[in-house]
Amino acid sequence: MIRWFAFALAMIALSVGGLLSARAASYSLNDGTTLEGEPISPTAQGLVVKKADGSFAPRVGWTNFTQQALKDFVKQQPKAKAFIEPFLEEDESDAEKKPALIIKPKEHARLDRPDPKAGMGALFSSGLSLLLILLVYAGNIYAGFEIAIFRNYHPGLVCGIAAVAPVIGPAIFLCLPPRLQKSLDELAAESMSEHGGEVTQLSYVHPGSQEATPEAQAAAEKAAAESLVTVYQRGKTSFNRRFFETKFAGFLKVVPGDAEKDKEIYVKSSRGEYVGHRLTRVQGNEIILQVQKGEATSDVIIPFPEIVEVQVRPRSA
Repeated sequence: MIRWFAFALAMIALSVGGLLSARAASYSLNDGTTLEGEPISPTAQGLVVKKADGSFAPRVGWTNFTQQALKDFVKQQPKAKAFIEPFLEEDESDAEKKPALIIKPKEHARLDRPDPKAGMGALFSSGLSLLLILLVYAGNIYAGFEIAIFRNYHPGLVCGIAAVAPVIGPAIFLCLPPRLQKSLDELAAESMSEHGGEVTQLSYVHPGSQEATPEAQAAAEKAAAESLVTVYQRGKTSFNRRFFETKFAGFLKVVPGDAEKDKEIYVKSSRGEYVGHRLTRVQGNEIILQVQKGEATSDVIIPFPEIVEVQVRPRSA
């Protein structure tokens, strides 16, 4: 019995000694001092040390302890490991054991750089560049067509030159003055000079005369009708809104007046020829001509740049 009692006392003494040794542990600080006592209340901001006399030291941050002290805290208080690990430095021996981290860049397919010695031939090396060149070439021909209408030249001539000499050809026609068309009097004079022998044999005979022939009557009626035709040509006349509102004011009425009821409007444009009896309306860049189609009427839109000639003539002309 006495032996068992002595054994129990020995074990108790050893336990108390271990606790006292743990409580009386000292922890070194970075400033060279030491902190002795029992560590309690570990948090992210540090811990509090309970001294041997029962008092408490102020809370000390983890950055104030040495690396050895932090390692001792990890061994003694596993709960504080999560707070201490960010402040632990890796040993050189542990770093040597870890394999070196190798970063391998991913290989991506890259476009080849253009050859600096390729010259102008590089423009035809890809499909995109060929498409752009074709678009520019088509735009050059279309520009020639618009310039031909604007300067009153034949569209086929200007477009052909634009196809052979891109950019330069349309630019030349754009710099040229507009081509003036010949008037009816000039055309009649040329026709008479070319067919003088036949025309000189004709003479005007009044339709009611007994000596009148069908050919003479037709020629007389045509000459009388042409004398009543008023012609406006591009180059001599600027076709715009003000022109049509002033010269064709009578044709803008719903019911034409006495001076316009027996007349018609003939418009020659780059898209065709139109004959109408009145203008529906005149807008900023175009006119709307009412044309007759059988027993019905329809409106035709004619832009100003496309108009080549406008005539006001009798309906029988």
